[in-house]
Amino acid sequence: MEAQFIITEYKGRRMGFLLEDGRLVRVKFLESNSMVGDIYTAKVVSKVESINAVFLNIGSSDYLYYSLVDDEDKTIFLKHGKSNRVCIGDEILVQISKDAIKSKKAVATSDIGFRGKYVVVNRTGKIGVSSKITDEEERERLKDVVTPVLDKYSDIKAGVIIRTSAENVSADEICEELEMLLKKVKDIIDSSAHRMAKELVLKHQDSILRYVEELIYKSRYKKLTIITDDQSEYDEIHDVLVEKNSELGDDGVGFTKVTAGLYNYEGIDSDRFAVKLFKDEMTSLDLVFDLETKIIKGFAKHIHLKSGGSIVVEPTEAMTVIDVNTGKAVKGKNVQKTFLKIDKEAAEMIARTIRLRNISGIIVIDFINLTEPEDIKELLDTLKREISRDEIKVNYIDMTPLGLVELTRKKENRPLTMEDFS
Repeated sequence: MEAQFIITEYKGRRMGFLLEDGRLVRVKFLESNSMVGDIYTAKVVSKVESINAVFLNIGSSDYLYYSLVDDEDKTIFLKHGKSNRVCIGDEILVQISKDAIKSKKAVATSDIGFRGKYVVVNRTGKIGVSSKITDEEERERLKDVVTPVLDKYSDIKAGVIIRTSAENVSADEICEELEMLLKKVKDIIDSSAHRMAKELVLKHQDSILRYVEELIYKSRYKKLTIITDDQSEYDEIHDVLVEKNSELGDDGVGFTKVTAGLYNYEGIDSDRFAVKLFKDEMTSLDLVFDLETKIIKGFAKHIHLKSGGSIVVEPTEAMTVIDVNTGKAVKGKNVQKTFLKIDKEAAEMIARTIRLRNISGIIVIDFINLTEPEDIKELLDTLKREISRDEIKVNYIDMTPLGLVELTRKKENRPLTMEDFS
């Protein structure tokens, strides 16, 4: 699979558009209103014993939800009474882990952490290794590499998740990054002891460059091309790509200069990666890649399939319901094979739609009923393969006796709608 990541201005806002084989699957906003990753000093304003949680005031218009179960023994007290439990009036240090979604409040945690190139640090006191690193010797090596560094920061309950990109990387490089991130966590905890309540300690920077680095270092595609119309963005991404190419052993030699094409570009290109600066004054990137049409189709309530069928996406308060319809596609003698064809195409489109709209929580899909067990298995195998492409964890739960397929998707930031592009 080949991918293109287009960075341009759309409707007056700077955005990034990820296309896989020409199909739009993700949209990233250069300037986001998300609070995820922000760190605050917060004041406990109420406690609800029945749900084992408290609500926090950070000076915003709404309170934050803080689970006493999830954050047991990790709470960072800045001002605390005599009780050994979190009480009303306490002041604590928290990081936003989830944005407010609909009627649900934003979620805060004391598991303060940061993501690096090779590791993600946290306050779990545990070592985790990416499941994509399958070699047991390498997994053990990586654990041995990080253990001495974690021991130095045991006072803050330091933990780490070793990312796939750390595989076969030298111990010095991993330890240098781990030390830097853990020191950042410790410095924030130490300095916050002298801060006032309801104060922003650190604003999370979720830049397009960070997302581009994620795409590059995960290397999910046969070929990844990044195209921007901004010179400064091009320069930054160029440096990251040259570094990655060097890590692959090419020392930059594998890149070929790009200077021509249907439109006016310049940049560098290799077998696996490319970065191009769009310089055509006669048109714009959003027109070249027909982004408006892709957005309108991707966020429509009714999505029409090439087979003649369609899917309908209905968000509700509790879950998202997706219905697959035959439309005018029922023809021929073998109706069940027609149903299977529509369902498989719908499964691919549904997986892509979930990613594009950032749909999370419970997802229920009503496929067209299939009667043959081998057809049902083929459909479910297709769905599982497609949802596995998602950057965010999607779990296949089951198919109910009524033929409804149940999925869950981890909540990260709020879902996107057509209103975000108006």
